[in-house]
Amino acid sequence: MTIALQSTIASSLGVQQLANAFSPAFSHLRILRNLVIPMPEGHAVRTARIDAVVVCETGVYLFEIKAWRNAFVYRKKSDQSPPRWFLQVNGCKNAREVKDPAWQGGRKTTQLRSLLSDDLRLQYFVLLPCEGIELEGVMPAAVITQQDLPYIARLVRNNGRTARTYRLLDAQGIDRTVERLLEIQGSLSLEDHEQNCRERLQ
Repeated sequence: MTIALQSTIASSLGVQQLANAFSPAFSHLRILRNLVIPMPEGHAVRTARIDAVVVCETGVYLFEIKAWRNAFVYRKKSDQSPPRWFLQVNGCKNAREVKDPAWQGGRKTTQLRSLLSDDLRLQYFVLLPCEGIELEGVMPAAVITQQDLPYIARLVRNNGRTARTYRLLDAQGIDRTVERLLEIQGSLSLEDHEQNCRERLQ
């Protein structure tokens, strides 16, 4: 039993799930796939890829989509260092360590925050869209499965409308925000990002 689907298949699955969950909650929304953004000077990789970006009335929501499936996901905490993440495939005794997806998403969010208007809500989630995923009980709230998506869509709609900490976007505002995100990406492509990642490994 494989631990992960191909990331492109998982990404397509995740985007479809996002559309299904967010469309009933918002009359107008846009979803961008594979948004590539420049990272700050001195960063290990010069670009970052955001798997999916949902732009809707209450703001911009970034989704790091992981292709893990049929596995138990848990963390080991320590006082001195960041939590370490592990995947244990169903039926296997041994677990393997994986990169912390919440930390990965946090770096991208911080960079994008510096490039967007301060009065725009910006939030990130780690989406695990595949079947057979079980999460340890004390996971960060930003780590969600497909079952959580309808609740998350309603939550961001209701919180955004009642809190009013950030401005709400009408259809034109949503489209302008998407244009701004595409401006930030500029001529950067997925191929550019993959090349930057390869250079980092050399």
